[in-house]
Amino acid sequence: MTTMHKNFVVNGDGTITDTEEDLMWVKKDSRQEIGKWLNWDEAVAYMKACNEQEYLGFKNWRLPTKSEIRSLFKNKEGFRQIFLNEPPNTSRRVSDYKGGGEISLWTSETRYGSYSWKCYFPSYKEVCVDQMVSTTGTAVRLVRDI
Repeated sequence: MTTMHKNFVVNGDGTITDTEEDLMWVKKDSRQEIGKWLNWDEAVAYMKACNEQEYLGFKNWRLPTKSEIRSLFKNKEGFRQIFLNEPPNTSRRVSDYKGGGEISLWTSETRYGSYSWKCYFPSYKEVCVDQMVSTTGTAVRLVRDI
Protein backbone atom coordinates (compact mmCIF):
# COMPACT_ATOMS: atom_id res chain seq x y z
CA MET A 1 0.00 0.00 0.00
CA THR A 2 1.33 3.41 -0.98
CA THR A 3 0.35 6.66 0.74
CA MET A 4 1.63 10.19 0.21
CA HIS A 5 2.32 13.23 2.40
CA LYS A 6 3.55 16.19 0.33
CA ASN A 7 6.86 14.97 -1.14
CA PHE A 8 7.01 11.77 0.99
CA VAL A 9 5.62 8.56 -0.49
CA VAL A 10 5.18 5.74 2.03
CA ASN A 11 5.92 2.66 -0.06
CA GLY A 12 4.50 0.07 2.33
CA ASP A 13 7.70 -1.98 2.31
CA GLY A 14 9.60 -0.21 5.10
CA THR A 15 10.84 2.57 2.82
CA ILE A 16 9.77 6.13 2.13
CA THR A 17 10.53 7.93 -1.10
CA ASP A 18 11.28 11.65 -1.11
CA THR A 19 10.10 12.61 -4.60
CA GLU A 20 11.56 16.11 -4.35
CA GLU A 21 15.10 14.93 -3.57
CA ASP A 22 15.06 11.57 -5.46
CA LEU A 23 15.98 9.70 -2.29
CA MET A 24 14.65 6.59 -0.60
CA TRP A 25 14.77 6.55 3.20
CA VAL A 26 14.40 3.64 5.60
CA LYS A 27 11.25 4.27 7.65
CA LYS A 28 12.78 2.95 10.89
CA ASP A 29 15.99 4.34 12.32
CA SER A 30 18.68 2.16 13.89
CA ARG A 31 17.28 2.73 17.40
CA GLN A 32 13.93 1.31 16.33
CA GLU A 33 15.56 -1.66 14.61
CA ILE A 34 18.19 -2.76 17.14
CA GLY A 35 17.07 -1.00 20.32
CA LYS A 36 20.22 0.98 21.13
CA TRP A 37 21.90 4.30 20.43
CA LEU A 38 24.97 4.29 18.18
CA ASN A 39 28.21 6.23 18.06
CA TRP A 40 29.40 7.14 14.57
CA ASP A 41 31.59 4.06 14.07
CA GLU A 42 28.70 1.83 15.12
CA ALA A 43 26.45 3.70 12.68
CA VAL A 44 28.86 2.92 9.84
CA ALA A 45 29.02 -0.74 10.91
CA TYR A 46 25.21 -0.85 11.04
CA MET A 47 25.03 0.52 7.49
CA LYS A 48 27.55 -2.07 6.23
CA ALA A 49 25.65 -4.91 7.92
CA CYS A 50 22.38 -3.74 6.35
CA ASN A 51 24.01 -3.69 2.91
CA GLU A 52 25.51 -7.16 3.39
CA GLN A 53 22.03 -8.48 4.25
CA GLU A 54 20.36 -6.55 1.40
CA TYR A 55 18.13 -4.82 3.94
CA LEU A 56 14.63 -4.15 2.51
CA GLY A 57 15.86 -5.57 -0.81
CA PHE A 58 18.75 -3.14 -1.41
CA LYS A 59 22.50 -3.21 -0.84
CA ASN A 60 23.34 0.44 -1.51
CA TRP A 61 22.18 2.07 1.73
CA ARG A 62 24.38 4.85 3.07
CA LEU A 63 24.54 7.49 5.78
CA PRO A 64 22.94 10.74 4.63
CA THR A 65 24.75 14.04 4.12
CA LYS A 66 23.93 17.10 6.22
CA SER A 67 22.01 18.64 3.33
CA GLU A 68 19.97 15.46 2.85
CA ILE A 69 18.98 15.46 6.51
CA ARG A 70 18.12 19.17 6.27
CA SER A 71 15.89 18.28 3.34
CA LEU A 72 14.28 15.45 5.32
CA PHE A 73 13.62 17.70 8.33
CA LYS A 74 12.27 20.69 6.39
CA ASN A 75 8.83 19.07 6.14
CA LYS A 76 8.40 19.04 9.94
CA GLU A 77 4.85 17.72 10.06
CA GLY A 78 5.50 15.06 7.43
CA PHE A 79 8.63 13.92 9.24
CA ARG A 80 6.80 13.78 12.59
CA GLN A 81 3.85 11.85 11.23
CA ILE A 82 5.56 9.49 8.79
CA PHE A 83 8.97 8.80 10.35
CA LEU A 84 8.28 9.38 14.05
CA ASN A 85 4.69 8.10 14.08
CA GLU A 86 3.56 11.12 16.08
CA PRO A 87 0.51 13.31 15.82
CA PRO A 88 1.14 16.84 14.51
CA ASN A 89 2.66 19.55 16.74
CA THR A 90 4.09 17.44 19.54
CA SER A 91 7.25 18.32 21.40
CA ARG A 92 10.04 15.78 21.93
CA ARG A 93 13.08 15.43 24.12
CA VAL A 94 15.76 12.76 24.06
CA SER A 95 14.52 11.63 27.47
CA ASP A 96 11.04 10.86 26.14
CA TYR A 97 12.06 8.65 23.23
CA LYS A 98 9.09 6.87 21.73
CA GLY A 99 8.91 3.97 19.30
CA GLY A 100 8.79 6.30 16.32
CA GLY A 101 12.44 7.28 16.08
CA GLU A 102 14.84 9.84 17.47
CA ILE A 103 15.65 13.43 16.78
CA SER A 104 19.43 13.24 16.46
CA LEU A 105 20.80 11.53 13.34
CA TRP A 106 24.36 10.82 12.19
CA THR A 107 25.54 12.10 8.83
CA SER A 108 28.23 10.73 6.53
CA GLU A 109 30.28 13.91 6.86
CA THR A 110 33.47 13.94 8.89
CA ARG A 111 35.99 16.53 9.99
CA TYR A 112 39.68 16.19 10.87
CA GLY A 113 39.48 12.40 10.54
CA SER A 114 37.98 11.73 13.98
CA TYR A 115 34.90 13.95 14.18
CA SER A 116 31.49 13.52 12.57
CA TRP A 117 28.40 15.65 12.12
CA LYS A 118 24.98 14.89 13.51
CA CYS A 119 21.74 16.80 13.00
CA TYR A 120 18.86 17.42 15.37
CA PHE A 121 15.12 17.58 14.74
CA PRO A 122 13.23 19.89 15.09
CA SER A 123 15.89 22.52 15.88
CA TYR A 124 17.97 21.82 12.73
CA LYS A 125 21.07 22.20 14.90
CA GLU A 126 24.17 20.53 13.46
CA VAL A 127 26.97 19.50 15.81
CA CYS A 128 30.39 18.04 15.11
CA VAL A 129 31.42 15.49 17.78
CA ASP A 130 34.13 12.94 18.45
CA GLN A 131 33.28 9.75 16.54
CA MET A 132 34.15 7.47 19.43
CA VAL A 133 31.83 9.15 21.91
CA SER A 134 28.94 6.90 22.84
CA THR A 135 26.26 9.42 22.09
CA THR A 136 22.99 8.81 23.88
CA GLY A 137 20.07 9.82 21.74
CA THR A 138 21.75 9.44 18.35
CA ALA A 139 20.68 7.00 15.67
CA VAL A 140 21.19 6.54 11.95
CA ARG A 141 18.47 6.66 9.31
CA LEU A 142 19.74 5.03 6.14
CA VAL A 143 19.15 6.51 2.70
CA ARG A 144 19.82 5.57 -0.90
CA ASP A 145 19.65 7.34 -4.25
CA ILE A 146 16.79 6.41 -6.57
